Amino acid sequence: MKSRYVVLYTFHRVTPLSLHRLMRLKRMNSSVTVVPCLGIRQRAYSPTLIDLRPTPAKFFNWAFLGSTHLFELSRVINKKVESARRKAEVDAVRDALLRIGMNLYCDFTPMGYFNQDLAILNWFSSEGKNLDFDFLVFFEYDLFATRTIESLYSKYRHYDAGFVNYDEARPSWYWYRKPPGAKESILQWLKKRKLRPLLYAGLFPGHMISHNALTRLERMRLPYGFCEMRLPSVLTGLGFSCVRLDFPMVRYRPPLSESDVKANSDQGLFHPVYDDFDE
Repeated sequence: MKSRYVVLYTFHRVTPLSLHRLMRLKRMNSSVTVVPCLGIRQRAYSPTLIDLRPTPAKFFNWAFLGSTHLFELSRVINKKVESARRKAEVDAVRDALLRIGMNLYCDFTPMGYFNQDLAILNWFSSEGKNLDFDFLVFFEYDLFATRTIESLYSKYRHYDAGFVNYDEARPSWYWYRKPPGAKESILQWLKKRKLRPLLYAGLFPGHMISHNALTRLERMRLPYGFCEMRLPSVLTGLGFSCVRLDFPMVRYRPPLSESDVKANSDQGLFHPVYDDFDE
């Protein structure tokens, strides 16, 4: 039977919070396929080789991922290194999830925080396209829902994609010029395909995207850039209908507390929430 939604539940550390939030999400949405996606953080970087914490170094490493060959090389190295280093941990989580009917997917996308759209496409290409669904909902571990996926997203089912804060990207946005050259890369990609060269932005937590849009994107090499600019810009440029999701309690920061959630439970979706509780 076809499911309207698949939820890609992403987490980068195996913690009581990430596992409790996953179990709660599944309990609330028993008829929805929930895919646990463990993002394996990169340890070996190109060209610095190691993870340098200062932001300029991160952008330096990120810029080199604009090369198709370096991106794939980084992905292969990350998979080989981290599959061995974290084998016992990953196997334990995989076995525990299998016992409750969930299959763990491990993602090795380089610098995954900035490339979450590419991580989604990697999952879709390897596993997701074999599932029968209408929409994917991207659900990070620090999202907290007080309503079901169906009740949150059903009114947007006539759109191809939706993002919180979806709008034209503005120069005042922190990520508008970061990393260097990314904005230009996206614009050039659009112009090359004779599409309107307009930049859009949207918050990634809680966004939705249709199976049809994923199928189209899977066949494309996307431009270098930050996922929260790249994906909304590419989708809009290609003519997919995108909508601004009305989730007022989903934001970048500051973190929301348990009392914030309980005082506004009718809003349905909250981010970021690091308190470990059950409503």
